[in-house]
Amino acid sequence: MNAIMELRSTTPVGLLRDGYHNVFAGCIRSSSKICCNLFGAVPTEKLPQCKSSSLRHSKVKLKCSVTVNGGSDSFSGDTELGPSLVPQASELADARVIYCAAPAMGHNQELHPECNSRVPAILDTLQKMELTPEFRGKEVIRIQNFRSASVDDIAAVHSSAYVMGLEKAMETAAQEGLIHIEGSGPTYATSTTFSESMLAAGAGITVTDLVVAASKITANPPSGFALVRPPGHHAVPRGPMGFCVFGNIAIAARYAQRVHGLQRVLIIDFDVHHGNGTNDTFYEDPNIFFISTHQHGSYPGTGKMEEVGKGPGEGTTLNLPLPGGSGDQAMSAVFEEVIVRVAQTFKPDIIMVSAGSVLTHNPIHQYMLDLGCMPPLS
Repeated sequence: MNAIMELRSTTPVGLLRDGYHNVFAGCIRSSSKICCNLFGAVPTEKLPQCKSSSLRHSKVKLKCSVTVNGGSDSFSGDTELGPSLVPQASELADARVIYCAAPAMGHNQELHPECNSRVPAILDTLQKMELTPEFRGKEVIRIQNFRSASVDDIAAVHSSAYVMGLEKAMETAAQEGLIHIEGSGPTYATSTTFSESMLAAGAGITVTDLVVAASKITANPPSGFALVRPPGHHAVPRGPMGFCVFGNIAIAARYAQRVHGLQRVLIIDFDVHHGNGTNDTFYEDPNIFFISTHQHGSYPGTGKMEEVGKGPGEGTTLNLPLPGGSGDQAMSAVFEEVIVRVAQTFKPDIIMVSAGSVLTHNPIHQYMLDLGCMPPLS
């Protein structure tokens, strides 16, 4: 299940994901390897709780729970606990995968390709494949009831006018049941869209926190995966677009810079569609390197090779449009011969992976990838 990509670096690195997508988080090991699993994670200073035989006394402020070995516990608030259930370093060190999910069950339009059946279907598959805590023991930790992103977290990427306007639009959505957000193409909203989008962004932040925490206590940290919706990689700073509400990966990247001091961020986006929202957010930023692999000519028509950044950010955007019908060999070559070399040169403090839809038989594109190609990509 591990996918390991060699890098000539000993810098702590995390991996996460947004978009149509999910959020991966992992760490570069001190042995110079990036390890990424198809799973997710949670907070550092706000470390969540887990069921543990080694308890300690602490004062914490959080609302979060963790599932380990099939069990779960939770609390919230600023409370001094006796023996608290905050995960200790040994528990993070023992884990191979930390994951969380934000299914946004209220954000739904029946028969829509971006509907609320997507995340439960993946969680059911993980269960059937015996990749959950009850089957994997200490190797897998599931984070539950993690915190939502704050307005400040969102406003680090999106305009305040958009954030406040979307929150206000929830009143209309509550009355009408379903609305389409003006100027955003096909992006719909329900009365829960704002709160559930805040939670989706919070999942990426949570992943970032725990991955960074783990990288400080072990040379072999767990990988992480946040499985979230609404998606985010089309959302531009001024508003939503293409089913995407908030730029989850972009929000996590800014959070990593602001809170953890990880200034150089590498974002890798693989999807049939170009991650135009993430692209636009960091187009003039020299400290965030954005790479996108996508099908040439697909929605929204952006992501040409000559789009390489602007001003101080020139040279830190790399768009790699691939022709329809590209398969495993082409995609693997792009990652091994181009993206790995870019990462080696850029020397990021953290890597975030925006993992989208590229598999064969998906009706919205013409890629020809199968599951065998996914571990190297992740």
